Amino acid sequence: MDFSATQANERFHSLDLIRGVAVLGILVMNISTFAHVNAFYMNPFAVGDTSNANVITWFITHVFADQKFYTLFSMLFGAGIMLMAQRASNKGVAPGPVHFKRMGWLLLFGLIHGFFIWYGDILATYALMGFWVYFLALNTSVKTKVYVGAALVSFFFILMAGFYFLFQWMPEPEMAEMNQMFYPSQVMINEEIAAYQGGWFDNFEHRAAFYGMSLLNMIFMVGPLRIAGAMLIGMALYQSGILTAEKSKGFYIKFTSLMLIIAAALLYWDYQLLTEDNFDFNGLWLSFGVANSSAAVFLALTYVGLFCLWAKSDVMGWLRRKFEAVGKMAFTNYILQSVIVTTLFYGFGFGLFAELERYEFYYIVAAIYLVQLIGSELWLKKFYFGPLEWAWRSLTYGKSQPFSRAHS
Repeated sequence: MDFSATQANERFHSLDLIRGVAVLGILVMNISTFAHVNAFYMNPFAVGDTSNANVITWFITHVFADQKFYTLFSMLFGAGIMLMAQRASNKGVAPGPVHFKRMGWLLLFGLIHGFFIWYGDILATYALMGFWVYFLALNTSVKTKVYVGAALVSFFFILMAGFYFLFQWMPEPEMAEMNQMFYPSQVMINEEIAAYQGGWFDNFEHRAAFYGMSLLNMIFMVGPLRIAGAMLIGMALYQSGILTAEKSKGFYIKFTSLMLIIAAALLYWDYQLLTEDNFDFNGLWLSFGVANSSAAVFLALTYVGLFCLWAKSDVMGWLRRKFEAVGKMAFTNYILQSVIVTTLFYGFGFGLFAELERYEFYYIVAAIYLVQLIGSELWLKKFYFGPLEWAWRSLTYGKSQPFSRAHS
């Protein structure tokens, strides 16, 4: 029996909506590493004193976006794995071979993205984690997925807290070297700026080395614990009908309120960690590894509740449909963001790397949002899929998928 790609009448609108929000939200944080040295993402004072407008911008993005949208996207990715497997099984097709081909091609796309376009790629990690979380997609209960997912995520926080305590015993020279993660030396700053203000081969050398190291970290620690755990939670949310907006409005109001209260408490702790010792290494480590990272899980769940409520309502349906269109083309839009922003900031393009204030990044973000919200909807009136979605599906299923609506 032929198992073709998901058709329009089989889609869950809430999944497309939340995916659209997530892929746009990811740019809020990614823009920092496109536009400046890596430490600038984590620390508003990484390259010296800055204006109040820049510090306020950092705090707003740190609270509402940092780790929240990639957590949300991880949950949706897990749900997508389960959805694909269920639909294959329902059509009498063994889902395993389809899934593993799908992940294999995504891994290749991710590695190309990471090594040749931007070192912050998340797709390769998703593919590698997707290979094994699949084994919990079918034939396990919602509770099993929640327990295993929560255990993995919790172990990540415990591990990061454990590293913090080990740092207290670390010799001073090694500790000074660790501190450069958040406060790089001027030499390191200058080298990174030179690499990305230079030509394509200059930034390729830096990007390939950095991506190689970060991919190892993702494969052995962040991926199996933080990301795979969120994928399993996403599977549970899908299986229980929460992600697909099948629950009552009352349920989502209670769910959203509870998740928001927990997130707010953790974010308050995070704020204290950062400000008590004026963004020192200890506060930044505990923030990114434990406080903000755990708050991100609950704020991502808050966003799930909020956007499921929106999916169930008639409020601003015209805007919701635009976000859904972005979500249907999430793969294309994610890569397109990288292509646009590297062209703007890197030396082979307009060379704006390390030239703008932090708050100025968000003029560019707003412009990209406008392009993708309007452009995705217009594109899908003429085509069934985004170009990369079409390529991925065609490679996965071993034959060219329908593309242009004009030929149907």
